[in-house]
Amino acid sequence: MRLVRLLIVCLAIAGCSSVETGGDFQLGRQALLRGEPENALTYFERVAQSDPGYSSYAGVLRESVWTYIGRAHYNSGRYTQARAAFDRALAQFSDEYIARLYLGLSLLHSTPPTAPPTRNPFSLQEVTFALRQGVEPRRVAALARERGVGFDLSRETETQLRNVGADSGLLDEIKKIRADTTRRSKPNDDQLGQGSKDLRAALTGLSEWLSYTKRNSIQGRYWDPGNDINNKIQESINLLGARPPNWDAIIASSESVGYMFTEEPERARRDEQRDRQRQGR
Repeated sequence: MRLVRLLIVCLAIAGCSSVETGGDFQLGRQALLRGEPENALTYFERVAQSDPGYSSYAGVLRESVWTYIGRAHYNSGRYTQARAAFDRALAQFSDEYIARLYLGLSLLHSTPPTAPPTRNPFSLQEVTFALRQGVEPRRVAALARERGVGFDLSRETETQLRNVGADSGLLDEIKKIRADTTRRSKPNDDQLGQGSKDLRAALTGLSEWLSYTKRNSIQGRYWDPGNDINNKIQESINLLGARPPNWDAIIASSESVGYMFTEEPERARRDEQRDRQRQGR
C-alpha cells in the first residue's frame, strides 16, 4: 500500500511539472510573437532546464524548445547563440525544418562587431516596450540613433513593431542604423555556402512536409488553403538558384516562410473550429 501511495505521489508531481513546463512554453511563444524575445527566452530557458528534450505540437507542427530558444536569440540579433540552439534542436530531431531554416538564415547574417559597453544598443524588446508606453516613434528613432540597434528587421519583427505603433519613419531609421553597423562585417564564403545548403534543405523539407500533411491529416486540410506558404517557399528556392544570388532578397523571403509557419497553426485551428461549429448546427 505504501508503494502504491508513493507511486501516486510521484505521478502527481510529474504531471504538475509537465503542466508547468507546457505553460511556460506557451507563455514564451506568446512573448516571442509580441516582440519580446528577452522575456520569451526566460520562459524557454526555464523549460529547457526542466526538460532539455521538451517539444510541443502547434496543430500538426512539432516544435522543439531549442528551436524557440534559437529564434529568441535570432530576433535579438544574437546569431552565434542562435546557431548553437538550432544545432541542438537538429541533434534532437534531424527533420526539425524550422530549426534548419533559421540556422541557414543565421549563417547568412553578418555578425556585427561587439559594441562598446557604453553604447548599449536598443534591443527589439526595448523598442517594443517604449512604443507600448506611448513614446512617439520619432523620439524612439532619435534614441536609436544615439544608442544604435542590436537587431535586424525581418517580416516578423517589423510586423510586431507596427502592431505597437511603429511608423515607416522609425522602421526606415532602424534599417539604416543596422546597415551602417553591419557594413564592416560580412559572412565569409564558407558561411554563405553552408547557409545556402541549410536553407535549400529546410525549404525542400517544409514543402514536402506541407504537401504530405495537407493530403494525409484532418488538420492538414486547413493548412495553407491559398497556397501562400508553398508559393513563398518556391520563391525562396528560386532565389537561391539565381546567379548572382541576391542575399538580402533570399533572407527576406526565407524569413517570411518562417513567420508564415509561425502564424499558420493558429489560423488553421480557427478555420477548423468554424467548420465544426457549422457542421454542429
